[in-house]
Amino acid sequence: MDSGTFFVQFVDPGYAYPAVSFVVLGAFAQLASFLYLSALIFSGTRLADAFRRRKRMSATATSAAGVLFLGFAVKLTLASA
Repeated sequence: MDSGTFFVQFVDPGYAYPAVSFVVLGAFAQLASFLYLSALIFSGTRLADAFRRRKRMSATATSAAGVLFLGFAVKLTLASA
């Protein structure tokens, strides 16, 4: 989605300086995105280190993900029948 079309609904057209509203909304969106992605990167790095150190935990997590996907496949198959 284009951020310009998303932000339009939050900008008051009667405001004297609508560009300021766009800049503030855009800055807020960039800040939220930066914080969210930074948290994902740092937590993902820690999780990857934990998986490298504990091979059994890594194998268990991989097996659990496989079982989860098999469960999704069974559910999808039964829903389509």
